[in-house]
Amino acid sequence: MVFKVKPKVSFNKISLLCMLGLVGAGNAYADFIDDYKGSIYLRNFYVERDFENPASSDIGSWSQAATLRLESGYTDTALKVGVDVLGQYAVRLNDMHADLPDSILPYDYSKGEQERSYGKAGATLKLKYNNSEFKVGTLEPKLPVIFFDDSRQLTTIFSGALFQSKDIKDLVFTAGFINRINARNDDEYEKLSLFTGSAVNKYESDGLGFVGLDYNFTPSVSGSYWYGQLLDIYQQHYANLAYSTKVGDTKVRLDGRYFNNSESGKALYGDIDNQSYGFMTTINTGNHTLATGVRKNDGKSTFPTISGYVPQPFLHAWSLLGFVKPEELTWHVLYSYDFKGWGVPGLSTTLRYLHGSDIYRAGYSDNTEIERSAALKYVVPEGKLKNFGLEYIHYDTDTKYGTGYARGNSFDEDRVIASYTYKF
Repeated sequence: MVFKVKPKVSFNKISLLCMLGLVGAGNAYADFIDDYKGSIYLRNFYVERDFENPASSDIGSWSQAATLRLESGYTDTALKVGVDVLGQYAVRLNDMHADLPDSILPYDYSKGEQERSYGKAGATLKLKYNNSEFKVGTLEPKLPVIFFDDSRQLTTIFSGALFQSKDIKDLVFTAGFINRINARNDDEYEKLSLFTGSAVNKYESDGLGFVGLDYNFTPSVSGSYWYGQLLDIYQQHYANLAYSTKVGDTKVRLDGRYFNNSESGKALYGDIDNQSYGFMTTINTGNHTLATGVRKNDGKSTFPTISGYVPQPFLHAWSLLGFVKPEELTWHVLYSYDFKGWGVPGLSTTLRYLHGSDIYRAGYSDNTEIERSAALKYVVPEGKLKNFGLEYIHYDTDTKYGTGYARGNSFDEDRVIASYTYKF
């Protein structure tokens, strides 16, 4: 088994030392155990991607994983103290496409094969005062400037510090700093860098600093502003304005989002010129959900994301292909149905279509990319098998860069996921 966590991860060292200090303090901190909760999450994950271009080799894997989460309560002191612990482990179950990287399991380039197994672990110290909380150590953020990934087998985790306050009515203030990433297909913490699709000319940053404001102007109108800076690589501004209302029993949400990205400091990857404008409407009535919108990228740079396959779901139309290319215009539509309306609670389906065009690519014109997906998911809602889930997802992509079959890299992808969560 490969299981390595580099000792240079200072934030996780701090959280682990503080956790040991709590345990050693004895009865003074015993109350934080009373409200603890734990879970074991089992996931069996099969994925296969078949490329239409015969020059491209198909990829995929089949693996089984287990994730243990232990979340303490808080002490009854003025400054409340708690500790969370995370452990993950996955093992490959067959040798399908094991000679090629699939971005899910670690790949040993010296051996030319996927690792048989891997794992990761982390601890988080949390401090709470009134409605403000500070966390240091292992983080799984879901923020406009940094987002963890649980879409494959093991999740992406980060090392850093995060402060969040809800002490002012209708306002959430967030600030933090991330200094390391442990990617979904890795078992080591690494410095942050820019995702380019290649390990060549990789430059590392000392970390990502960020601050954000989320405010509810009225019960129907909300807005956000966030700023993030990946030191010496890029800086990012994000703004959002959303309106929600009801028309009879139908819920309607209008959502506009804007990103502005440019180089930062030493500009290790050169100039970055990218802006993204998106608008989406979501309608929910009964068991039906319909969402549609449009997004436009401006500038000659790809939308910047962090190396390690870090997603950016705050972008409208984020998906398997991303739709983040320079000058790309994307329109998309999603339909979801909950089969509890047919007397089958726990069963749902989602259909999605995305179309990107006007992509800037030097030397090519008439560049487009299309993604279609269909998902069927069932989670047992009650009984002895409660929380057991089955999910099937199919993706169909068409990419065209200029004229000629070989210039695209279209593929079909199938995923089958069986999962179970045991809570204690």
